[in-house]
Amino acid sequence: MRLKHPPRAGAALTQQGLSLIEMMVGITVGMIVVAGASLMMTQQLSEHRRLLLETQVQQDLRAAADLILRELRRAGAMRQSAQFVWAAGSPAPLQENDYAKRTSVSPNQNQVSYSYSVDSAAAEDNKSSDQERFGFRVANKVLQFEFTNNNWQPLTDPEVLLVTQFSVVLKPQVLPLPELCERPCAGLANCPPQLTINYFEITLSAQAKHDPQVVRSLKVNDRMRNELVTGVCAP
Repeated sequence: MRLKHPPRAGAALTQQGLSLIEMMVGITVGMIVVAGASLMMTQQLSEHRRLLLETQVQQDLRAAADLILRELRRAGAMRQSAQFVWAAGSPAPLQENDYAKRTSVSPNQNQVSYSYSVDSAAAEDNKSSDQERFGFRVANKVLQFEFTNNNWQPLTDPEVLLVTQFSVVLKPQVLPLPELCERPCAGLANCPPQLTINYFEITLSAQAKHDPQVVRSLKVNDRMRNELVTGVCAP
């Protein structure tokens, strides 16, 4: 039987495993790496969420602007348009377009009102009724559509976006029509007739409900398809 003698004093010992200091250093480095990776992932998720919000706000604004454009182009439309044609030799049209006269913008330009004919051909009276008056406005940061007189319906979801700006600017262009008159006006009031073409510019701005830093704006412009002819010719 062999006896194991204890190592002599001062003899070199072989190290096995990690020391406490090495383990703490390794854990610290690992935590730094994990923290960096977590921060990068958090930033990526935040940017992805912001991109989704920006896309949603932009799409909602575009859809609202397209609806407003489509509606305003119809302003002044009349079913019996032949009755509003200036007849040769007539001092004035048979009657003025009552629908086109209803187009207006509020003084602060955040509400627009207009009218067009929705009656059937048999029921058409060429007069704008309460059921033929429409409009757009912003109330409590929600874009609203007036579906018939004073019946306002929301167009945007306040849980998704908040409308911060809505403005409509009308830019009428008035063109005199002296060629319609066979005789000179000779000082006659409202002579010669005038053609009013309404151009409009719409500005929409909104921010995401859950991230006020996500803000989008949209500006579109067009012209109304139905012009207003006013005035008379000398008899």
